[in-house]
Amino acid sequence: MRVRIITLVALALTFAACTSGKTVPPTTQIGVTTVPSAAVDLSATPAGWVRVAYGDAQVSVPPTWDVLHAWCGGQWPPILQLGRVRQDLECTTAPPPPTVRIIPLSSIPGGPLRPVRLNGISTLLELSGRTSVYYVPSLHVVVSEVGELGARVIHTLTRSPRAVVLTPGPSSAFSSSWRSVSFTGLRFSVPASWSIERTRVTPGLGTICLSEPGVAFVSTTVTLSTDKRPLVPPGCNLVPPRPQEPKNGIQVDAGLRTEPVVTLSFSANCLDLNGLTACPATSPDYSILVLRVTVPGRSKPVFVSIGLAGNGMIARTILYSLRPA
Repeated sequence: MRVRIITLVALALTFAACTSGKTVPPTTQIGVTTVPSAAVDLSATPAGWVRVAYGDAQVSVPPTWDVLHAWCGGQWPPILQLGRVRQDLECTTAPPPPTVRIIPLSSIPGGPLRPVRLNGISTLLELSGRTSVYYVPSLHVVVSEVGELGARVIHTLTRSPRAVVLTPGPSSAFSSSWRSVSFTGLRFSVPASWSIERTRVTPGLGTICLSEPGVAFVSTTVTLSTDKRPLVPPGCNLVPPRPQEPKNGIQVDAGLRTEPVVTLSFSANCLDLNGLTACPATSPDYSILVLRVTVPGRSKPVFVSIGLAGNGMIARTILYSLRPA
């Protein structure tokens, strides 16, 4: 069975319904300065390399590496292939070295495993021929590598900004230089230097031609969309996917028009944010956190997408500043 590639020319989003579940009240109040115990090790990224997130995990790769988000036979979330990847790659065949693959952790085998720490994170190592396979329970992933450069990438493993943003605990305080923005019954705070773009067009997530939608924002902006019209894509040539440097930013959609591109499922464990119910998307979980937000007095949900960059603290502060307007 061959890998199906998420196309670069697709635009909008198909959202799965938010599963009803318990609402988890936050243990945070805006204005508290305590940092959560989870942290992103920014020093793990060599100069010139690009950070690539996958769920609660993050590694750094050379900027010339290919990055392929793909799925095999309906497997979701997709596998993440880093290195010398190609579109005709067999699901059961490892790509040529150097390469790194990340998949969700579903179980830990009962064979001989050796405890190993990668950048301070506890893992269980399994050797399979030339391939080293690391099971990482704390980050809920399995990471494998082949080749000397693949081993260097493995040792950049750290928590992702997403893990920091969603870790229970107090948020950081936003600076007095931040400003308040109101839209579709929501109010939130952002750095004053961020530009605000208002549009009637459903912008989708991320760029279309040079990156994969749903992976990362292309710029640090505040985008407010009434979603009156779908975006019409320009003509794009298929180019080898390159790693996208994660960026901060926020996008608020009043009612997304949907065309099949990225299917989002939402967690049953929702957050209670100052009177709002916010259900985080569980897939795709790369460098954009998407939330389905129920606003009091509004019949339709609002979709809030927050860029996950750096140590995650800007995104975390924005998340916990959300409240009814």
